[in-house]
Amino acid sequence: MLIIISWLFVTYIILFLLSIYLKDNSIADIFWGFWFVLIAWISYFLSDANIIQILLTLLVTTWGIRLTLHIGSKKFWKKWEDPRYARWREDWKYFYTRSFFQVYLFQGFLMLLIAFPLYAHLYFEASANIEKILILWALIALFWLLYETVADVELKQFVLTKKPWEILTWGLRKFHRYPQYFWESLFWFGISIVALTYTPLVFLSWMLITFLLTKVSGIPLQEARYKDNQSYQDYANHTPVFFPDWSKVWGCRGKCGK
Repeated sequence: MLIIISWLFVTYIILFLLSIYLKDNSIADIFWGFWFVLIAWISYFLSDANIIQILLTLLVTTWGIRLTLHIGSKKFWKKWEDPRYARWREDWKYFYTRSFFQVYLFQGFLMLLIAFPLYAHLYFEASANIEKILILWALIALFWLLYETVADVELKQFVLTKKPWEILTWGLRKFHRYPQYFWESLFWFGISIVALTYTPLVFLSWMLITFLLTKVSGIPLQEARYKDNQSYQDYANHTPVFFPDWSKVWGCRGKCGK
């Protein structure tokens, strides 16, 4: 565990110094997924390389690389600092000190909590041998990751051609407003299932990332952007924010069978 913390601390210091040079704290978002990959592989090499660690490492590596490329590609075209971080740069009195602790060290702390299924083997031994069930759940988690990827691709395609007043209401967003967060939550639920043979405490990871997505840094920030957009408010009136309304597949908006 000390090895994981040491690697994270050193890499976060390097990233913090880079953010000072670039005058851009939002580069921290690019590496969010990458550090999970780092934790996964360090945990793998510290383990006995059983089927659980192999599945967890491959799943999180796929998720982390996808997320890094997705956020990094957006950052490549947007040369400026993310508005949230730019606002903090103006509001915080001791900006660099506060950003080091709040943006980088605190993010690292949250990452360690969320990544608990990846290094749970350091504290707990795996229970009964159930490889076939674990492989099944790994495939399910991979399927959920595919849906998360589809949601991101749909958004990227929409942004390329959208008009200023338009909002995305087709594809997966026909069924819920934030499919990318819903499917990410399910992906980490799958991760917790795979790691369940260590301890049920791994579900705290899924609960934490779902809380962050729905109550802190995900949906609330996005919703605040559209509070004055009437088109979005009309869309929100008949589209769930997180859980999908699958009745829309048949075009009945929850009224089928009534």
